[in-house]
Amino acid sequence: MLRNTCQTTLTMLCFLLVSSGTEAQQSSPVTETILKLKDSQIQSNEGLVVIEAEHYVTQGSTDHRRWIVFNDTSPALHGFADNDPLHVQGASQNSYIELLPDTRTHHSETLVEGRNFSAVPGQLAVIAYPIHFQQSGRYYIWARAYSSGSEDNGVHIGIDAQWPVSSQRLQLCKGKNRWTWSSNQRDQQNHCGTPNTIWLDIPNEGLHTLKVSMREDGFELDKLILTQDPSYVPSGKGPKETRYFPGPIKQKTRFFNINEYSLILIADKEFSSDGKIPFYYDRNNEALAIDARVEAYRDIWVSAELKVSDEIWGKKPTDERKFNQATLVTLGEVDGESSYRVFLNKELIAQVTNKETSIDYQENYFQLGPLTLKPDDILRVEAKAVTNGKIPENGGTAFARGRWRGIILRE
Repeated sequence: MLRNTCQTTLTMLCFLLVSSGTEAQQSSPVTETILKLKDSQIQSNEGLVVIEAEHYVTQGSTDHRRWIVFNDTSPALHGFADNDPLHVQGASQNSYIELLPDTRTHHSETLVEGRNFSAVPGQLAVIAYPIHFQQSGRYYIWARAYSSGSEDNGVHIGIDAQWPVSSQRLQLCKGKNRWTWSSNQRDQQNHCGTPNTIWLDIPNEGLHTLKVSMREDGFELDKLILTQDPSYVPSGKGPKETRYFPGPIKQKTRFFNINEYSLILIADKEFSSDGKIPFYYDRNNEALAIDARVEAYRDIWVSAELKVSDEIWGKKPTDERKFNQATLVTLGEVDGESSYRVFLNKELIAQVTNKETSIDYQENYFQLGPLTLKPDDILRVEAKAVTNGKIPENGGTAFARGRWRGIILRE
């Protein structure tokens, strides 16, 4: 498949913003640095993911609170309400992030939902970390954090667009005034929680986005670890960050103008001939084609079918999928303008014809409209080998071979 992957570019983005008072306004935060790492992302390594907190790639929902990066070069005066000095000493890579302004440090100070506290995950100060997971399954989460009070020790964690209950309310109680690891989830019976009760289920291998959002302002985060070992306990600054360096993207050899898709049904891999006249695989042009040297195969519909099964998209056999757009990809040929028909369960949904062309084997894209598929549906594509009488061949004229490459589906 030709799916694009998320890649980042080395960019130092500095936001110089004016502060006013102790409460951050949309127009009044402070200087911040966001680091994007060139051509790399976090990866899992034998069931372990290690993230330096300052290596987030995006930050959103920052009207009232935002994560600020602190390191050896950070200014002592940053303009936000913050009762803590810098805690660079002891931080991994001498760098960490903190949620500011910090206007609630003790129980006696006013709690304002949606400002200095958020029981709702994903509501305030959301940062994102793209991770390439080599293994799916359950990952237990550890955070290395610094807490100096009773109201700066909670944070929410999510994956992609989801905020599972299992990863909300990570709580740090022990180890005040020093960098400390915690994997505890706060609950009503135990506000400090129990170790290894924060976790995420990763449904499949590949790229996912870990997200962190505010629960309490003033939270200081140095490092995150995701591990599939429930008995794992990090110590000290923890292991080094696990990085993924993708190789160069292979040059496309087909579907050149397709950049967004949900599923590609490749003609030679997914479809098989269903009649007496077979398609053959044209290796040079990566397409199914009709052998027009056989006169009986000319000017007649030749068909190939695909039976929809759960293996095609990895869902339950009872599931259906609704696609907003289906696209038939054919090849233009100089010696004839082949026609194509597409059927779903014997119902004709489209009939199209290649335009005349002077460029052999150029891809054509025919929009078939929305399409709903469910297991056991039969999708059939038919093509004709035809001639336009313009290309001499063996005392006659050459025939176009009804070449086609597949159907692209987009949700």
